[in-house]
Amino acid sequence: MPAITADSHDDRQQLPQNRLLWGALGALVLVQLVAFWMLCSHQVRQAEVRDTAIAVQQMALADCLQYIPGSTIASCTSQLQQAKATQPAATTAVTGAMPVSYNYR
Repeated sequence: MPAITADSHDDRQQLPQNRLLWGALGALVLVQLVAFWMLCSHQVRQAEVRDTAIAVQQMALADCLQYIPGSTIASCTSQLQQAKATQPAATTAVTGAMPVSYNYR
């Protein structure tokens, strides 16, 4: 039979410590991957909100030019800026839409 030496005894004691180290490193990698996924999905949602807001603003400008007689790009843009300034910031951030006023002059 092979004799048990001090070296083999040390290997058996380090084995659980190695498993613990690799488990901790694996957990750290997993947490970092989840955090990265959360960051990326948040950035994608913000980009979608910005794209939607731009599309809504473009449609509002087009509707203003089309349906208000005698309107110009400058007058419609100033109306949209006034509507944006009077709207609460929390509503814009959540929905991405802006109110449009159809006041005929």
